[in-house]
Amino acid sequence: MEGAVLAGKLAAEVVSDRASGNPTKGLKEVQPDVVAAAETFVPKEPPGVKGQGAIAFGGGAVLSKAGMDYLREVDAVQFEEPNEPEDTTSVSREMAGSIA
Repeated sequence: MEGAVLAGKLAAEVVSDRASGNPTKGLKEVQPDVVAAAETFVPKEPPGVKGQGAIAFGGGAVLSKAGMDYLREVDAVQFEEPNEPEDTTSVSREMAGSIA
């Protein structure tokens, strides 16, 4: 995100310089140590995706039958019926769609 913020600031600087008729700063020269490091760089094979979950594959998971069974096993509280508070009136039950 920091790169996006910096790019926006640099673009705004160029736009404001051009709008006011001032010369822009132009392109910077690439530093020699950066060029030397790029010449000696040897790319590595990517390690691949670790895991089978939605996080490993960037989200978009669909809860399958196996996933639902696993969720019931590890967090059964989510599947319990919610208890209605004792002080609930018949009017609030009717508004909620319950039959009194």
